[in-house]
Amino acid sequence: MNDRFYFDGLLDGPCIIRGAEFHHIAHVMRIKIGEEIELVNGRGQIAQAQLQRLEKEAAHLAILNVEQSPPPAFSIILALPLLRMERLEWAIEKATELGADGFRLFSAEKGEKDNLSDHQFDRLRHMAISAMKQCGRLYLPSLEFFPSLCDAWLPSAAAFFGDTDPNAPPLSLVPNRSDLLFVSGPEKGFSSQELEFLKQHAQAIRLSSHILRAETAPIAAIALLSQPRLLQ
Repeated sequence: MNDRFYFDGLLDGPCIIRGAEFHHIAHVMRIKIGEEIELVNGRGQIAQAQLQRLEKEAAHLAILNVEQSPPPAFSIILALPLLRMERLEWAIEKATELGADGFRLFSAEKGEKDNLSDHQFDRLRHMAISAMKQCGRLYLPSLEFFPSLCDAWLPSAAAFFGDTDPNAPPLSLVPNRSDLLFVSGPEKGFSSQELEFLKQHAQAIRLSSHILRAETAPIAAIALLSQPRLLQ
């Protein structure tokens, strides 16, 4: 696989790359004029491109050919509480590699954080882009923030949430070709109000015989929920 870079736009003509991806092209990988690289746009397109010109803050590339990959048959969305940044970054990176199609971050009532700064949000998006490029995916997961669990809800999806109750059923069979939503809680657990909402709108499931950390639970969930895609 050639060096792969991200371009936020359609790969249907000459591309001008700036910012972090330009820095990676010009100063990290030191791509030379005339060399070819791969471009992905997180929308299912992958292109073979040739570097034609370098400016002080921009790289100009010509598209040689482009392929379009179909989207997944169904989406897997993770609703995650705001955690400490290093844990949230790790969860988003690994879940992207395992196939999560979107992240709906929310401020949990018993969570560690209430909001994200613009810099923190951009950092999380950068983690998802890097993971997408590294693992060979062509679709970039969506990333959104909501002020509460209720606001983050996705009523069109079959919903599950992680429950530490040892009597909760294990996650086994899931609807095939149906959008899925998995909700994980913060380190201190869901509040009574959140738990009541979840019991009304989602299925409680047990991911492990052990109690998982807040950043581990969504990784275990995406690994299980993505299994039907391996059979397509």
